[in-house]
Amino acid sequence: MIIANPLYDVVFKYLLEDIEIAKELLAAILGEDIVSIELKPQETLAESSRGITILRFDFNAVIRKNNGEMYKVLLELQKAKQPMDIMRFRRYLGENYRKEDVFMSEDGTSVSQPLPIITIYFLGFSLQNIPSAIVKINRVYRDVITREVLHIKNEFVELLTHDSFIIQVRKLSDGPRNRLERILRIFSPDFEVSDDKHMLDFQGDTNEPLVKRMVERLGRAIASEEIRHNMDLEDELDRIIDRETHKNLLTILEKEAELAQKDEQLTQKDEQLAEKDRLLDEERNRLAELQREIEEMKKKAGL
Repeated sequence: MIIANPLYDVVFKYLLEDIEIAKELLAAILGEDIVSIELKPQETLAESSRGITILRFDFNAVIRKNNGEMYKVLLELQKAKQPMDIMRFRRYLGENYRKEDVFMSEDGTSVSQPLPIITIYFLGFSLQNIPSAIVKINRVYRDVITREVLHIKNEFVELLTHDSFIIQVRKLSDGPRNRLERILRIFSPDFEVSDDKHMLDFQGDTNEPLVKRMVERLGRAIASEEIRHNMDLEDELDRIIDRETHKNLLTILEKEAELAQKDEQLTQKDEQLAEKDRLLDEERNRLAELQREIEEMKKKAGL
């Protein structure tokens, strides 16, 4: 089935603006039940700078763990097309660590407190030395002396650290092994249409209800003239960034060539100075030897 390519920011944003799709997709990634979720629209943004395009979503979610315990968390989702500017990711994360959530206490008063954070990164490029398409980086409490794993949670620690998920869409398996891989295959570039990268010819498992809903929504997206226009604009932005990156690379190479030439000139000057020093040393030695011969002749002459 022909659908819009969700690796485009405008399409990815359109897909996740369906809050039920976002809820089920995030629940599948986390491996836990999301009871309720709220997209914070003022926190949704896209930025482009220096060869990187990042789309960011923040969700407040109530999650039910597998043991039945419920907790509230801030889910920070970011998508990057090209190799990352790590400081931009860190800045977004730092902003969320400073934020507080407002809720009503049992006595009816308004209380502000920070939420635990879980970060999810969709990457349109591959990370070296990480062969897996979906990776979870989680925290373990461990006694440093005994090396014993402590099966505990502490609110103070939880608010100062966070779990992360890394999804490398270019490494998603051709033969999905579980439900999560079947769902995420909708982001796989393997289905790109050769003459129009705006589209995917999706051949994945549409028997999965969530995949079916995403396919239907992405099918509507490819039929939208506005979305296709915005995809064209995104292509143009990428071309501008590529040109600027290429131009900057040429400038860097030219500067490196100039420095190399100057280094070579300095090396030649150093060699010339070294040769002069060698000749001066030889002349000094010759004069010293001559002075010794003169002194010996004086002694022989009784002078």
